[in-house]
Amino acid sequence: MRALLRIYREDWPRVVLALGLAVLATGAGLLKPWPLARLVDGWTTAGPGVASDTARWVFLLFVVYAIHAALGSLLNLILIQTGLRGLRRVRQSVFDWLLGLSLRRLLGRPAGDLIYRATWDTCAFQTLFQQGLFTFLTAGGSLVAMSVVMWQLNRTLALVALATVPPLLLVMQVFSKGIGTRASSAQSSDSRLAERFQQVLTYLPVVQSFTAEARESEGFAVDAEVALEARARQHRFELVYLAGVGVAFAAGTAAIVWFGSKELAAGRITLGTFLVFLAYLAQFYEPLQQLSHVGTTVSNAGAGARRVLELLEQVPEPAPPVNPLPLPPTRASGRQIEFKDVGFAYEPGQPVLEGFQLRVEPGETVAIVGPSGSGKSTLLAMIPRFLDPDQGTVTMDDVDLRRLRLGELRRAVAWLPQEPVLLPISIAENIAYGMPGATREQVESAARQAQVDGFIRRLPRGYDTVVGDGAVRMSVGEKQRLNLARAFLKDAPVLLLDEPTSALDAESEQLVMDALQRLRKGRTTLMVAHRVNTLSLVDRVFRIGPGRENNG
Repeated sequence: MRALLRIYREDWPRVVLALGLAVLATGAGLLKPWPLARLVDGWTTAGPGVASDTARWVFLLFVVYAIHAALGSLLNLILIQTGLRGLRRVRQSVFDWLLGLSLRRLLGRPAGDLIYRATWDTCAFQTLFQQGLFTFLTAGGSLVAMSVVMWQLNRTLALVALATVPPLLLVMQVFSKGIGTRASSAQSSDSRLAERFQQVLTYLPVVQSFTAEARESEGFAVDAEVALEARARQHRFELVYLAGVGVAFAAGTAAIVWFGSKELAAGRITLGTFLVFLAYLAQFYEPLQQLSHVGTTVSNAGAGARRVLELLEQVPEPAPPVNPLPLPPTRASGRQIEFKDVGFAYEPGQPVLEGFQLRVEPGETVAIVGPSGSGKSTLLAMIPRFLDPDQGTVTMDDVDLRRLRLGELRRAVAWLPQEPVLLPISIAENIAYGMPGATREQVESAARQAQVDGFIRRLPRGYDTVVGDGAVRMSVGEKQRLNLARAFLKDAPVLLLDEPTSALDAESEQLVMDALQRLRKGRTTLMVAHRVNTLSLVDRVFRIGPGRENNG
């Protein structure tokens, strides 16, 4: 609830307006039965001029109903708009959280689950606001107003109507926790289905090449059955809950009719007043019905909201520095990088690095080689703080990286991953991604340095050609050279290369090698590499692995 109030705090003028409209709508609802009551009482007395009275009361009946409908529509419009504004803020918060996600946390979370939480679970906050918090306030206020008016009309019947409230509250109390537990289980099952979809889309060529479609389909069928049963358990429990609510309402209505008929027969109320009371009874049960649904709504939506808050309430990683230090001025030859007694483990008790030592001087190009799983890529990931060491420190120009502002640190580093990445935007925008204010001339110059300008100009729209998922097909070498062009344009003093030529053919490798030879000049470069041709670029080879942690 605190999180919900925090999210909608800036919408307080809209909330106040909505509450005012709710009061007016409740008042109009209280007036709705009275024109009909006056008509009935007029017909029972059958005095002269009843026809003119009928026309007047019918017109008033139309006006009251029309006003009530207009107020209700306007109220719902404001609530929907306000709810959507809050939903947008929650999704923005989750997206911003994803942008700051560390590599350690990213590797520990299925992408499908994160996508499900960001898209579907965030809707829970809109539901909690509109159908939870606001329904509770408006239905509660309407219930109080109806109780006061019914008490004024006939205390006996009012007491009978109010007697249904304690059983209803008891039913809500008994069932609410069970509904929330089953809703959370169902959402987790749906999240696993989203993971299945995401995994198949990512690895579809592998699945097809190994003719594993039937196996994957069977696995999905199992998960789908689990999700179906989880949802079925949730809905069965909800139906039992609603049945209990219905029984309470049925008993209350029967009791009102029974006692009301006795009051009418005794002449203590008129037929018109009895009809008004029955109309109020329906309006009295309407907010009670809404409040009964609030329990289900809050339990269901609360499960989704908690899954979102699990993300947003995590301590930031990497942690921002409390008292950040400025990064020393860049030297003409690059920056100094040093690993001091670095230890790291992805899983407790399974260290990847222990007591690692390495010093890279400004302008030096160092290749890190070693067997798979020895921590080579992990070392590169520590420099832009995608990962932080569990023990020891990593420094840049003798300043602990954890004392630097994250943005300032990462602007000093150009990172090329093993799998070249292109975003679904134009080639020019891809190259200028790290420098969005770059001119077209700067973009083209970077492309020429990366030896990819000729390829770009042969494309249908040149630099304006959209690439990325579902767009123009490109070879790995072409993608890698575009990534190199991005690094040329960024012009960072530290260059990190993770197997830059591992998946290239001979021709593409030579083009990338030529580009790397130019790119590394005036920069401090760390490279994970195995190919002999690639190692010819470096000043020093540093081997890591069992028993060779400090062998240069």
